[in-house]
Amino acid sequence: MKICHLIYDDVKNPWLGGGGALRAREIYRRLAGRHQITVVTGNFPGAVRETVDEGVRFLRVGSDASYMRSRLSYCRQALACLRRQEWDVWVHEFSAFAPLWPAARLRRRGLLFFYHFVGAHALVKHPLVGGVAWAAEALTLRGYRHLVTISPSVQEEVQRRLAGRQVQVDCVYTGVDARYFDLEPEEPPLPYLLYFGRMDVHTKGMDTLIAAFVQVAAQYPQLQLKVAGRGAPQAVEQVRQLVRQANLTDRVELLGAVDESRKGELLRQALFLCMPSRYEGWGIAAVEAQAAGKAVLGTRISGLRDAVREGETGLLVEAGQPEALAQGMRQLLDQPELRQRLGRQGREWARRFDWDQIARDQEEVYLNQAAANRNEDN
Repeated sequence: MKICHLIYDDVKNPWLGGGGALRAREIYRRLAGRHQITVVTGNFPGAVRETVDEGVRFLRVGSDASYMRSRLSYCRQALACLRRQEWDVWVHEFSAFAPLWPAARLRRRGLLFFYHFVGAHALVKHPLVGGVAWAAEALTLRGYRHLVTISPSVQEEVQRRLAGRQVQVDCVYTGVDARYFDLEPEEPPLPYLLYFGRMDVHTKGMDTLIAAFVQVAAQYPQLQLKVAGRGAPQAVEQVRQLVRQANLTDRVELLGAVDESRKGELLRQALFLCMPSRYEGWGIAAVEAQAAGKAVLGTRISGLRDAVREGETGLLVEAGQPEALAQGMRQLLDQPELRQRLGRQGREWARRFDWDQIARDQEEVYLNQAAANRNEDN
């Protein structure tokens, strides 16, 4: 089977490198021995236009001059690149800020990967173009007959919004690297909370995180907050400004991008992971933390409430509320037996998200779509 997957993001993209790109890499490296796979991504500084990595062919289209120009040029060129490829099934991994508008015939033969709803958040993130992103989300959602998402709560919301339409909505989870289960959790003498993820103030709730940490910092004078992950320069500077404005420069450490070994050590020794997102499709970092035996303090949103078992593997609070997040921090800080119990139960919960099985589940979805495409041709 020949598969062509269009996704703006790339694990090597210094501006983004998010969970969708990681998921695509893990799935396709497992399927490459049985299928011909081409992944079309946006361009970025230092990228090679065409490479083969672990049997997967990557084509990078568009400009690398800036993050915005990269996204816009990807929107203009990705579908043209698709039309030059041979494929049995093609995948449109939707991004509200890099929308594609394929013709109706292409949509009938394609799979739409829809991870989460952005909605009105688009206007907050980018007031000038947010309305376009919001409209693109609504229109794209209604343009396909076969959709795939990665969490039951998002699957249910998609089905609700498309009620009455003849569409198929599958759910295929996201996995976790087995190496996290080998880490031995501990808590070092100098305690810290950990944020790991993309530097995105609004989406990831980093403003809420800093505001909540202000409320607990004086009460726990030795406590540190470590922030790890990559992001566009403007987003990183926004986080730095939040830290400076809160007078927390001596308590918050911005680590930037870290390698896999350092990431494992950060998770292994953190008191718990903070994930205060406003919207998520799933929450890979949350499952990684649980696999490492750590509790998660997250938000009660679609996707994340599927990745974290509330009260069993972590605590969830309302998104965008620093007081609620601070209270959750205090609860886990004051009750070491609670956070350790949540961490132990989280490790068992995370074992069910096996990449090999998830790759087989996604392969089955592709095979069904390829068969439907052949039937349409006949």
